[in-house]
Amino acid sequence: MRSWQLAYATVLLATVAHGTFLDTYQYQLAELHKQLKTEIGRRFRQNSVLNAQLVERELLPVLAEGTVAIRTANRDLLEQLGSLRPDGTTSECWESVDALVYLFTIFSQWDLQDCAYDAYAKWMRDDGRDRFYPVAHPLHRVSSEVINTIVGVLSEDDPVRNAEDVESRLDGSLDHFNEVSIEGLQDLDEELDAHTGRQEAIELFVRECIDRTIVTTREDVEYTVRYAESYCV
Repeated sequence: MRSWQLAYATVLLATVAHGTFLDTYQYQLAELHKQLKTEIGRRFRQNSVLNAQLVERELLPVLAEGTVAIRTANRDLLEQLGSLRPDGTTSECWESVDALVYLFTIFSQWDLQDCAYDAYAKWMRDDGRDRFYPVAHPLHRVSSEVINTIVGVLSEDDPVRNAEDVESRLDGSLDHFNEVSIEGLQDLDEELDAHTGRQEAIELFVRECIDRTIVTTREDVEYTVRYAESYCV
């Protein structure tokens, strides 16, 4: 919400009826606005911490395991080819084998990177489109909407001659603001509480992707060894 709107509403409230019931609404408006901004900010920081922990504690170790497994497979490939290849042999057939080794090594690295990228993209897309942010952003608009309502009430009605009507309308607006704030913050808390379930889902997504990459890498190793045995030995 724009700071000038809050300032304008506060000044307007103070100007039109200093020492009347409007003082109460001036204080409530400022406190509710301040509290909501603080609580939303705190939950944004919580969400950021949870996302960072997800990457550091869950995804990176899984990616590291996959990297080790793929390097092991590639090392096994070189050892098996070394046992088949006569020393100093540089025939056209073995050049083809070397090209296969290079390509399959690059492919496995790309596949592993794709697993990491797809997981990150999926998580950030869900975070930004389907879960936390779509709940948080509307709360930011609530303050402006209520302030605009209050400014509109004071612009339309004389708070001295129509005090009862003005107070009733302001009271209804602030009640609505309070209700939406409470429900919105509860929704954000539920999103944060559900983080563990989403974390397990994204970890499973990454692990399955890496497992497929490892299987493919081993199949590439077996193919390359069979090729060398069939055509080069």
